[in-house]
Amino acid sequence: MPAHFNKKGMSVLLKLTPELTKKLSQAADRSGRSNTKEAYVRLDDHLKSFTDLATPGLRFIAEDSNKN
Repeated sequence: MPAHFNKKGMSVLLKLTPELTKKLSQAADRSGRSNTKEAYVRLDDHLKSFTDLATPGLRFIAEDSNKN
């Protein structure tokens, strides 16, 4: 998965299966976002919610730092 770093962030190029492409496009259509923006929003949300993904289906939920 090639990545390009710059001062604004990082670009990532990846190849999606036809099934993932369809799911992403359907989600983007529902939200009114582009496929790129939909992928960004979903990745951002996932990384905030889960600290690690050991194996598909086994996730470690991120601790809420606001809990005191």
